[in-house]
Amino acid sequence: MNDSLPGLREMQMFVAVYETRSFTAAAAREFATQSGISQHIKQIEEMLGVQLFDRQKGVEPTAAGTSFYQHCLEVVAANSRALQALDTFEQGLSGEVRFGVTPTLATYQLAPAYLRLMSQNPNASIAVIDAPSNMLIDMVRAGELDFAIIPSISQPPADLSTTVFAATPAFLVSSITHDSGFEHGELIELDELTGFKLLAPDSREYAQWIGSQLEALSGPGPCYQLDAVLATLDLIRQSEWMAILPGLLFVHDFSVEPAERDFRINPFAGAGLTLELLLVQPARPTPSALMLAAISAIQQVTQEHIQLLSRFRSGNQPAKGLILKS
Repeated sequence: MNDSLPGLREMQMFVAVYETRSFTAAAAREFATQSGISQHIKQIEEMLGVQLFDRQKGVEPTAAGTSFYQHCLEVVAANSRALQALDTFEQGLSGEVRFGVTPTLATYQLAPAYLRLMSQNPNASIAVIDAPSNMLIDMVRAGELDFAIIPSISQPPADLSTTVFAATPAFLVSSITHDSGFEHGELIELDELTGFKLLAPDSREYAQWIGSQLEALSGPGPCYQLDAVLATLDLIRQSEWMAILPGLLFVHDFSVEPAERDFRINPFAGAGLTLELLLVQPARPTPSALMLAAISAIQQVTQEHIQLLSRFRSGNQPAKGLILKS
């Protein structure tokens, strides 16, 4: 007996003969000739040193043939599974992409976009960083990142390309136990915030939501800013402080049962407030297909979530939008 097994093709022909009990039927099934099938079976028997079929009774398998058949099925199945496992790696793009986002997108949009990008491009290397806008801009400038997505800033870098990526509505955010008298989801007017403790987003990191209307509400006195998203949310959760923040940070609170909400969210009546997000990339970009796929994946998830925000605040009066920039 030879120490090696027949090849996969020979095994498939043997399986066809075993299952059809006919060289002619096996030849039709395997797209071969009857004589070719017969010759292959004879070569297998000579290689293995055993008789697989009793030709005295037509084409009946011997005990050795039945045993060999069971093992051939395992080999053929294993081959099929191996090829299927490799199919995944034949799809999508390869290469490397590195990009950065601020907490506005990192909280709820990054993970689903990252999962989509990985599943569609299993051969790609994808690196992401969550950092403040100024750090991300410096990293794009230094070539450490292919692109970044940041909130709108007063002076976009002149040496980089900046385009509008998306626009998210802003909401008033307070603790679920806040005694403002506002119900979750209730439309409110800006002038209703007079007298409340209101955190102003750091204008270095965000566009200035706080325009003349809100500045007038605060009156003379100190202005409180907290340039740390997690700390801001903790402060809101534990106190009477409120903040005006991008709705994309609170997708969870728009779609869960009341007992599962982390915050009370209130849209603004009328046009409300909007924050633009900017795509920052080298001034003369030569984007790879993978970079474009990464931008598209984040944009798809972001737009899905913005639609959710729009449905949440759909009771607003139709009016021209107000996009605030510093």
